Amino acid sequence: MIRLKFLTTLIIISLCTMLCKSQIIINMAGGNGTLPSGYKSNGQYYIKDINNNLDNFTGTWEYVNGNEKFQIILTKIIKYHINDSDIRLNYYTDGIKYQYKRFVNNTLIFESSVREYPSFRTKDGGLLEGGIKDYGRITKTVKIPLTNDVMYQEGGAVDARCEITRVSTNPDKIKFHLYLRQEFPNYDSEAYAGQPTFSLPNDVIMTKVP
Repeated sequence: MIRLKFLTTLIIISLCTMLCKSQIIINMAGGNGTLPSGYKSNGQYYIKDINNNLDNFTGTWEYVNGNEKFQIILTKIIKYHINDSDIRLNYYTDGIKYQYKRFVNNTLIFESSVREYPSFRTKDGGLLEGGIKDYGRITKTVKIPLTNDVMYQEGGAVDARCEITRVSTNPDKIKFHLYLRQEFPNYDSEAYAGQPTFSLPNDVIMTKVP
């Protein structure tokens, strides 16, 4: 009898522990009401693409200009665990990772690395937003006033914001737009005068590759 009570107690404790740690799903499209403060720090929340809006952007897209071609490959990631104790982030999310390639005369001249981190998200399936590294951006050394910290190094990659908008579905087309965040110190510094903002094509229409 005592053994049975002990086993029953263990089962109840295990069930309570499982329920306490059960995952709470948040719809990436919104409509989740008021979320608790710090919900992204306890590992219990999963921002899920319930409506499969990310699927509108997956695949290979390309822009051709004369003998030059630019491609971006967008791949959906399911339930990626973001866990960074330094900035107190611990949650799960769906998203899209990217890789881009540049060709001249159909010869590959540059291929970016592929990061498993989900760089892009969407709410409505019409606009994909995130960040992208422009590895070919030529920069100069610019220092932030007061702190004297180096913001950009000559020849370094630049973290740009990216918006990808669905333009049409037959054929599948998107608009690719890059911009720099204005809150970055010296983002429009005279040090960049005369240089192109990005090495990648910008504000271009890209067609999905079959």
